[in-house]
Amino acid sequence: MSFHFRKDFLIIIGLCGLAPSAQAQIYECKDAQGRKIMASRCPAGSTLVKEVEITPVANGLGAQPSTKKPTQSLWAKEIEFKERQKQKEEQEARERDKRRADDEKCYQDKKRLITLENGLPIIVRENAQGEPIFMEDEKRQEEIKKINQKLKSCRDN
Repeated sequence: MSFHFRKDFLIIIGLCGLAPSAQAQIYECKDAQGRKIMASRCPAGSTLVKEVEITPVANGLGAQPSTKKPTQSLWAKEIEFKERQKQKEEQEARERDKRRADDEKCYQDKKRLITLENGLPIIVRENAQGEPIFMEDEKRQEEIKKINQKLKSCRDN
């Protein structure tokens, strides 16, 4: 009984000693037509070019170990999603406010243009005696041109 135990024990120790150094030998050979052949033994009629050693990889699957960072928790992803949503909403609000301000500016420019084109007297300022000084026709035409230029950039003329 003890003989079988020793024999089995020695076999196991011997196999364990071989496992870490297990390597496969592959030969690169060339046949008579000059074709490259990779085999565990060179076939008859071919010549040995070189020995290729293949060592097993550490993780055993042949793939490189993963270098990816660990995935985020669901809670962290949820927080990031809410942050992105908040930033998006803030950006949309800023754009909406800018459009409203632009629309208001266009509206005021249109009102001013209508007033200028009506030809009614427009008070520019008052003199020292408190009498009104009215806009001259050249100045009126100049201002109409300026406002028309501004209105070209408005969305709905």
